[in-house]
Amino acid sequence: MGQAAETRTWMSRKGGTLEAELGSVQGGMVTLIGKDSKPVKLKVEDLSLADRQHLVDFGGADAAIITGGKPGLVEKEVRIDSSTFKRVDAKLMFPDGPSEGFEMFDTTHFVIATAGKVRPQAIAETAERLWHGMAFQHMNFRQDWGTKRMLILLVEDREAYTTLGKWYVKYVAASGQEDASREIASTWDRTGSTSMEVPDEMAAKHHLGERALVFNVKEDNKFRKDLSPFPTHSIAGSLLGKQMGGVSSFGAEGYFALTTGHAYFKEISLAGKTETHLLTVEGSFKDEVGSKQGFDDGSSWAKTLRSMVRGGKVKVHLEPMLKWKPQDLNPERLVLIYSFAFYMQSDSKRLANFAKMIRRIESSNQVPPPDEIAKLFGFENVAAFDADWEKFIKEGDFK
Repeated sequence: MGQAAETRTWMSRKGGTLEAELGSVQGGMVTLIGKDSKPVKLKVEDLSLADRQHLVDFGGADAAIITGGKPGLVEKEVRIDSSTFKRVDAKLMFPDGPSEGFEMFDTTHFVIATAGKVRPQAIAETAERLWHGMAFQHMNFRQDWGTKRMLILLVEDREAYTTLGKWYVKYVAASGQEDASREIASTWDRTGSTSMEVPDEMAAKHHLGERALVFNVKEDNKFRKDLSPFPTHSIAGSLLGKQMGGVSSFGAEGYFALTTGHAYFKEISLAGKTETHLLTVEGSFKDEVGSKQGFDDGSSWAKTLRSMVRGGKVKVHLEPMLKWKPQDLNPERLVLIYSFAFYMQSDSKRLANFAKMIRRIESSNQVPPPDEIAKLFGFENVAAFDADWEKFIKEGDFK
């Protein structure tokens, strides 16, 4: 039994929330004290992983409550109330951007802004589902998110997309980031999605976070269905990156592998397939643009990698993988990064350790070195971590 007196938001797998204090934890039940001072009893197993971690850290509960049961796909289980989505009368206007501006669509945690024929409803629901998945899993995600909303731009209108790109290239160059400006100019027309900074004045006016996700909508049929592959990939990677925060230059090694693997894992597990290629930018003038992808048959990634690992053609080693950058990828390396994310989120125990690792990154401003990652997952050294990950690929539920 444990007790604590801190009002917080508790959340169930299906998305229900309750503002309450922790009364006590006993056996498989938790008693919460709501604002009306009435006790509410719930099954511990029905609470989010983040809530269960809170019960262990502050309520004296047995750590076994974190690792019991299956993690499941809470993004599919949550009940999204789309009646709360509302179209806004005002338009979103960028300085020196598209003259017509963007139509705005508000949800609880996002502003979906559109230009052209693309509709916002499916992306709004996808974003809220993925937000719930992060809040369910990561102990301080909801608190860190705060009250600001994330801007997602869906730009189908070709003139609007081109004008927005020209504005952003100048905006970045004016801040002194010449290399970044050239890279944006090289990839803007070819990228399917990208991250961009939100101007301070716009952020203050619409209560937005500091970064937005921009979709270059060339085929709007890919944005009509909830949890479609490419939007799911992009939003999932963006949300994990936001939770990890900006890593320092000395601690950035591994950031690419973590966010990319997570994005592919969510895309494939939630949408059932992948449609995402990665762009690479090289050359002294940041103007050599290439594309990277996994195995041609997206439905047999696991089967193909398993065969290559068994045959010794692919080595499963954490340390070199954390050093890879987009230009270092080939199909087997990209799929190995995907398997790494799958492994870390494949059962409740590993999922809890994954969440712990993300908290460590957020607090330390760097990705832990390989030996610390191994210890976070309960192994004495990296070799033992590698061996378990390899066994998962060869014999586990990797698919």
